[in-house]
Amino acid sequence: MKAGSLKIGQILINSGDITEEQLDAVLEKQRNSDTKKRIADILIEDKIVTEQQVCRALEQQLFMPYVDLDTIQIPEEVANLIPEELAKKNMVVPIEAEGRLLTVAVGDPLNYNGIRELGIVTKMRITAVIAEPSKIQGKLREIYAAQKAIDDAKEFLESKGGNKTKAQIEAEEAAKQDANANDQPIIRFVNTMIEEAIAIKCSDIHIEPMEKCLRIRFRVDGKLQIYLEVSPELIPSVTSRIKFIGNMNIAEKRIPQDGRINYRVGGKDIDFRISVLPSVYGEKIVMRITTSLGMELKKESIGFLPENLEKFNHLIKSNRGIILVTGATGSGKSTTLYTALNEVKSEDINIITVEDPVEMLQTGITQVQTNEKAGMTFAAALRSILRQDPDIIMVGEIRDGETAGIAVQAAITGHLVLSTLHTYDAPSSVARLVDMGIEPYMVSSALLGIIAQKLARRLCVECKEAYEPDMNERIALNIPQDQKITLYRKCGCDRCNKKGYKGRIAVHEIMLLTTTLKKAITENKSTDEIRVLAVKEGMIPMKENIRRDVLQGLTSYEEFIDMTINNE
Repeated sequence: MKAGSLKIGQILINSGDITEEQLDAVLEKQRNSDTKKRIADILIEDKIVTEQQVCRALEQQLFMPYVDLDTIQIPEEVANLIPEELAKKNMVVPIEAEGRLLTVAVGDPLNYNGIRELGIVTKMRITAVIAEPSKIQGKLREIYAAQKAIDDAKEFLESKGGNKTKAQIEAEEAAKQDANANDQPIIRFVNTMIEEAIAIKCSDIHIEPMEKCLRIRFRVDGKLQIYLEVSPELIPSVTSRIKFIGNMNIAEKRIPQDGRINYRVGGKDIDFRISVLPSVYGEKIVMRITTSLGMELKKESIGFLPENLEKFNHLIKSNRGIILVTGATGSGKSTTLYTALNEVKSEDINIITVEDPVEMLQTGITQVQTNEKAGMTFAAALRSILRQDPDIIMVGEIRDGETAGIAVQAAITGHLVLSTLHTYDAPSSVARLVDMGIEPYMVSSALLGIIAQKLARRLCVECKEAYEPDMNERIALNIPQDQKITLYRKCGCDRCNKKGYKGRIAVHEIMLLTTTLKKAITENKSTDEIRVLAVKEGMIPMKENIRRDVLQGLTSYEEFIDMTINNE
């Protein structure tokens, strides 16, 4: 039987990607579905196979080549051959043009009408190759998003004629905000910026007025990178638009303001926390994406070392005491807390959280949003929560002595309390609580354990470069001189935007409150003394965690130095 005559399910079985039992189950699901989805779509949806595995199977079935779009750089002149609307409508990306022949990557190789339409519009002969739909969406965004924002900025400036003052422009733009004016170029500009930030999973958008430009930067994998630099004439209008949708006072420019935005994209609601700060050339705006993008609430996905995963399991099985997660802003503390809650929640447990803000809605859990202006502080909310018969309480952050005191009392009286604290490492969290006014003996009685964490940049798996470590690297990483080992360093490709890193990996140290450590805390030992004892009691220091990640090729020696030596 020729490969082209095989059905895709049989090809996937032959390649070992699925079993006959899995195929039978999917066929049954297809028969019972009203939408009549394709077998391949159901297999991907149920995470039985990946998009790439389906593409490889289609390559055999249809004799149509597969291409990995992550490895392809598309020239601007080729990208411009297909209008954006047509490319998005048919889910195609132009990748190469030679004479009158245009090669396009398609997500649906059976969309013959779409391919025919491309030929009519471009007046070229079309040849199709297969690519993953998700990668096609990424390339479409890469090709069109930034250019779209630039075009909207140009259109806005042209519409102003260049003769009006900033005050006049701002007044006009403010007047339009409530006019359902989604076709206005400045609104399209802001929307495109927000959607691009969401698409690349950035954590913060920085909108910075400069003397000669408006600079927009995205924080991706912990590092800021420039998205756009446009005319400074856009400063008042962009500021007004963001302040308007964030429910802030557009006319007030002398004092800092805070706001929030809920933005819907791709069927998902994304929350932004906005901070506006007056500066020399205008108001600087930072928009933090508080909805965790692509977050998977599974303990195995956090990045724990095997020993630390065992300690984490031990902590969340407790029914009383305080579990603290510590680290800097943006270190993934909330992800760890939500994961812990997701692991322990059940129908017979009452879980209540108090957060600022509520970052992710969780089914089966009561979540409370603080409101300091209305008097709903962490401490006030905690007092009320204790009258709600809770089993587990999550406090978004312990910020003051009052909140710390109530949390300690709740733990001692039989509740499991999870919270965060801003400290550099696990041992220093003890001193932080004591500084807040909690007696050492109360700290030792209430604390179960402390999870300190940071985020290290993960090397791009597509382009990381192998090498043999030199003498200095061996010494720093404690590698014997006679041990043969391969390390990896950043390189840079299209997949990682030439950065060499893609995504981040959490590194931890978990300090369980053993009898020895409780005694040391009660005796008010120093942070350094507690750290030495914690290591003796089995704590793996964060430096050792990231050292292991380097040896496993997950991150680089450069990142090891940046996160350890440079921070000591």
